[in-house]
Amino acid sequence: MDFVSKKYLKIFIVLILFISTFVCCKNDIETVNKIAEINKLPSFVVTNLETCFSDSGIIKIKIYAPELVRYEKAEIQYDEYPQGINVEFFNWNMEVIGTLKCNYAKYLIADEIWEAKSDVEVNSLEKEEKINTELLYWDMKKEIIYSDKFVRITTADEILFGEGFESNQEFTKWKILKPTGTIKIKDE
Repeated sequence: MDFVSKKYLKIFIVLILFISTFVCCKNDIETVNKIAEINKLPSFVVTNLETCFSDSGIIKIKIYAPELVRYEKAEIQYDEYPQGINVEFFNWNMEVIGTLKCNYAKYLIADEIWEAKSDVEVNSLEKEEKINTELLYWDMKKEIIYSDKFVRITTADEILFGEGFESNQEFTKWKILKPTGTIKIKDE
């Protein structure tokens, strides 16, 4: 074989290797989509959930849910409660002092923030007060609940309306951010 033939043979081999590299390393869009879909699948599902949160060995909160779906592979890890939750808040004597219920809930695991939606109701059993709204957030780290949506608060002697509210998590100290309607003022 002469020098020119060897040169063309080398160029041909390099060209074949170069082309085969691009052909073999292409991304198959179906494969990429399947991998992306795996991240949307739940890590596990729990039915008939009953769980407790405690502080210094004392139960503070009990949560009941027909179904818990955890998404650990999502960009932001979260739990979803597609059939809603029922929550009981306890005092140091293990007495239920408040409740929360809703038809849908989501819990952001890292931030410890709950989002309750659809027919949300919070009750303070000590003060006999109740709040109804369609959207409520519960920040477990700060121990507060709040909303920026329409709220109705029922007390022993009146019903208050407004846009948004803030409260401690036991719903014993609360305020409506933008009250509406008639408000009774007691004479002193």
